[in-house]
Amino acid sequence: MRSTVFIPKPAPWLPFRDMAVLDAIRDGDYEKRAKETFEHPEFKLNVVMDAISYFVTDLFQRIRLSDINNEKLTVVLPSPEVAAYMSLAEVLNKYQVSARNVHVFFLSEYANENNEVAPADSTVSRAYYFNKYCFERIQPDLRMPKDQIHYWTTDNVNQYSNLIDTCGDGGADVIYTSVNWVGGIAGIDPTDDFKADDMETFLTFGSRVTTPLPETISADSMRGMFGCSGDIGAVPPKIATIGPRDIAHAKDRVEVEFTAPVGATTSWQRYGSRMMFFGPITPAIPGTMLRLFKGTAFVDKTIAVPLQYDSDWDPLQENQ
Repeated sequence: MRSTVFIPKPAPWLPFRDMAVLDAIRDGDYEKRAKETFEHPEFKLNVVMDAISYFVTDLFQRIRLSDINNEKLTVVLPSPEVAAYMSLAEVLNKYQVSARNVHVFFLSEYANENNEVAPADSTVSRAYYFNKYCFERIQPDLRMPKDQIHYWTTDNVNQYSNLIDTCGDGGADVIYTSVNWVGGIAGIDPTDDFKADDMETFLTFGSRVTTPLPETISADSMRGMFGCSGDIGAVPPKIATIGPRDIAHAKDRVEVEFTAPVGATTSWQRYGSRMMFFGPITPAIPGTMLRLFKGTAFVDKTIAVPLQYDSDWDPLQENQ
């Protein structure tokens, strides 16, 4: 719902600016639309309570089965959510589940202005938080060998997609994602780094270092590693990221949406989520590619709420 008196156009740098389509994306009941049939019959959208627990449960079950069946499991993990990784380590320890068969890759990693990737021992590194809050908390005899954690490096960026394919015999067994502010995934923003005229071409693009959109920098500035304070000057200017090819090659995909600034009821992910699931499938909204493949999305109820308040509802007076 937008004003019918003052109707501004979207900012000129935004990659998707079709106002009629954006209005359609904003409108409607999210939970009802979640029950619609998507482009791929095996893509399912679920609105749930506490979506992050579904991530932990799903990953734990896959690791447990890899232990029981003694089979290799190749996973691509999203940005570290400290509580989630701590919970995963705790249940692995409690139920004595071995992660010995697990090979870990990461969606993305920060890079500097010279395309140098942040090392895993840097506090400005996604891998650092995985190591600290997951790997190092797993009982030593239950851990995956350290050489099965495939960190991003400056040298392997352009081969990272090949490494995933090789390890997973054609692609990861599962890739976990979480949509960003503009409908992208990892560092796959709708920029010139991933420019394509059609989805067929778009889905061939592999790993690379990219320059993200300003919205991605802004969202990352709200992460704990940057003080949850909007310190955009502390966020590295580039990202080493997987490509659409890696999502296309994966055997399964799990999208998890729950993001809000710490202690807040606001969330930029509400807009990105609607773009991903209800917008047209186009490289201008990279996350829409998930709907072309088998996969499951767990969207927290706090994300599936309307984007705007009703005009006659004052949230400040709600409890008075």
